[in-house]
Amino acid sequence: MSLAQTALQQLLHTYIIPNLATPGSKPNLIDFVVTIWIAAALLVLRLAYERAVVPRFKGYLERVKGPGGGKAAFNVLDNLWIAFFAGSLTGFAWWVTVTDNGGCTPWSTNACFVGWPHHAVALGQRWYMVLAFAYYLYELFGTVLGLGTKLKIDMVAHHVVTMALIMIAYQVNLKRMSVMWQALFDISNPILHLAKALHSAAIQPLERLKWAMFNLFAITFFVCRVVMGPISILWPSFTIAVEVLPASHCHTCWGLVIFVYFLQLVWFYKIVEIAVKGDKGEKAD
Repeated sequence: MSLAQTALQQLLHTYIIPNLATPGSKPNLIDFVVTIWIAAALLVLRLAYERAVVPRFKGYLERVKGPGGGKAAFNVLDNLWIAFFAGSLTGFAWWVTVTDNGGCTPWSTNACFVGWPHHAVALGQRWYMVLAFAYYLYELFGTVLGLGTKLKIDMVAHHVVTMALIMIAYQVNLKRMSVMWQALFDISNPILHLAKALHSAAIQPLERLKWAMFNLFAITFFVCRVVMGPISILWPSFTIAVEVLPASHCHTCWGLVIFVYFLQLVWFYKIVEIAVKGDKGEKAD
């Protein structure tokens, strides 16, 4: 091995991906070092996206919709960006949940805890948790720097709490539950942002598609978060988990889990408000 190759390998293993690049390594919080690099890469990619794609799309909308029509360009492309990454992460989460999560699924939650702490750790679980954390970190960095998606305070709180839960689950080997939870809750995310992109575009022939996407989002949000949240997340956490895990692990997570679920109820109330207003507007038209 040449000196350059040795130096590159040392750089990779020590500073960029200290643990995840080592075959057979054990999960450790040092794995999350790579999330800083991934978040930074996403910020650079997002900057290029905004500089190269948004102006061209804005010009296209100006030509098609007339003067002022290009104002929607940023919101449309911002939501398409989120839909792409949210959809990719959700697909990865479901692939891991179904194929390599020790049998822990939203419809089979006993396997999420039974046998702890001797759960086999799959590389897919580790990479999904790291990538999800990295994307949340990217959005937080972007909000602070004024680049990309600007998160509101409730989303900032959601991201911070969810990132804390990911790190706790990673450290104490509750990866099965963490991956399953994210897979379940995130189904609605890409659908929401496709609906928002269509809404921002404000193209009349696509109005029916927009409301179809919004209704699909509302249904998946209600089923996967509001209904399945207590069944697949809260109930197992307050029953099965206490029989298996130390009290310190349970008590640490309960408050965070309840906070996240409370946010889902607040958001669903807002979804219903939007749906009611939209229905009234359509009837008036």
